[in-house]
Amino acid sequence: MNRTTRAAIGKWLLILLAVALALCAASLLWVDHQLGRFAGAGTAVVDRAGFEGPARPTAITGVAVLSADGEAMLADRDVLIDQGRIVAVGTGLALPEGVDRVDGSGRYLIPGLVDAHVHLKQSPNDLLVYLANGVTGVREMSGNADHLAWRDAIEAGRLGPRLFVASEKLERHGWFTGHFQRWTRNRINVRAPEHADAVVRSLAADGYDAVKLGSLLDHETYRALDRAAAGAGLPLIGHYPVALPLEALWASGQGELAHIEEIAKALDAEFGWFGNADADEYLRFVARRSDEVAAALAERNIAVVTSLWLVESIALQKAAPADLVAEIELRYANPGLVEGTPLSKGWLPGHNAYEVGPEAGAAGREAAAAYWATFAEAHRILLRAMRDRGVALMAGTDANTAGVVPGFSLHDELQSLVSAGLSPAQSLRSATAAPAARMGRGAGKAGRVAPGYRADMVLLRADPLLDIANTRAIEAVVVGGRVLDRGRLDAMLAAVADANDGSRTIAL
Repeated sequence: MNRTTRAAIGKWLLILLAVALALCAASLLWVDHQLGRFAGAGTAVVDRAGFEGPARPTAITGVAVLSADGEAMLADRDVLIDQGRIVAVGTGLALPEGVDRVDGSGRYLIPGLVDAHVHLKQSPNDLLVYLANGVTGVREMSGNADHLAWRDAIEAGRLGPRLFVASEKLERHGWFTGHFQRWTRNRINVRAPEHADAVVRSLAADGYDAVKLGSLLDHETYRALDRAAAGAGLPLIGHYPVALPLEALWASGQGELAHIEEIAKALDAEFGWFGNADADEYLRFVARRSDEVAAALAERNIAVVTSLWLVESIALQKAAPADLVAEIELRYANPGLVEGTPLSKGWLPGHNAYEVGPEAGAAGREAAAAYWATFAEAHRILLRAMRDRGVALMAGTDANTAGVVPGFSLHDELQSLVSAGLSPAQSLRSATAAPAARMGRGAGKAGRVAPGYRADMVLLRADPLLDIANTRAIEAVVVGGRVLDRGRLDAMLAAVADANDGSRTIAL
């Protein structure tokens, strides 16, 4: 081979290498774009400043107020608000001159609602949807730097619900899988137990409110993260590793479980993994174990986030997602999440993250729906045992998971809790006082309508203790002392719907 030929071959090899690198770069950019769109980055952002107003001294007069224990409505109270706090609650209060007055006669005042498990992703419009639904606090369970910035801006006075921001999930993988999971699924890889302390110290330095555990941790890494979180003064919350028996939970400092599902899965592993053929036997096993497990949770003050409605919805999404789509407030969910991408399924029929594919046929759909109906019933059995043992229950929705619309879904969750056996008062407590007590830094006292507490409240047209569905009958929302009347709440929802409509690629 002469020099000229070798030079020509070398030139073409360089060209091919350059083309390959360009294609690789383009592919990576395309993947990154699709990941961002699925997280909601392509949706127009509503200007929240247009809905902000000053937090003025305000009195809500002649209103029925939820009692401190959450068990009764106290009639004909006046509630005085100033400087973002509740100053006084009583009958016939002497009100300062110039105070704004809101007539509360025939109305019911409850603490602001808290959704204990949400995923904001890249969807800041959700913050307005939460407020419009009376949700004045949310607990972000896969946080990033944007969420921390949103939290701090809201604490500084920007309009929005209070944010509790937990870290992204901590898992244990090898080098390659860990990097892939970090990029595509926002997981933090703890490659070995000895790395746990540095990872947790980094999260604490960044300002996270808690360390969130994933499901794919071995026992030694779980124990190392437990010690590291205790040393950093951060709560250890989230999933429970699927490879561990419940004895490891009882011996740990993990103070919160992200779903009832964590216990249902652990019992499923104990049982030997149920199927439709032994579904009844599995449920009997769960019933036998439920009281002992609930007692252990209560003894150790381990709070449990419910996420019941989502699990109940999966059977329908497996077999007939169109039926679910027809009953939820889809227009207020971020179109990127709803539509999905070529890389990530969304919520719509034919491209739904839970839907059973057509190749399975009717029998496959029915079998999947039956399996998930059994799993949901196991959740309800466990919920009732936790209720009876006094476990700290916190209503959470896993918002922005398929079918779970931010804000609106919390009302669905409260209804599911009552249908499963909680009283309206217990259901309401799970979305007010219970999660408010675990909202983290900067929150101050919240979750009650009482002097000294944050002025985060919801004014309702009907009594939620008579019917939990009345939490939807919202007349006004008070957040940080700002009073958002029905007109402003409707305008916020309309602005989000318009932004979503302008960003859709699939018509609803």
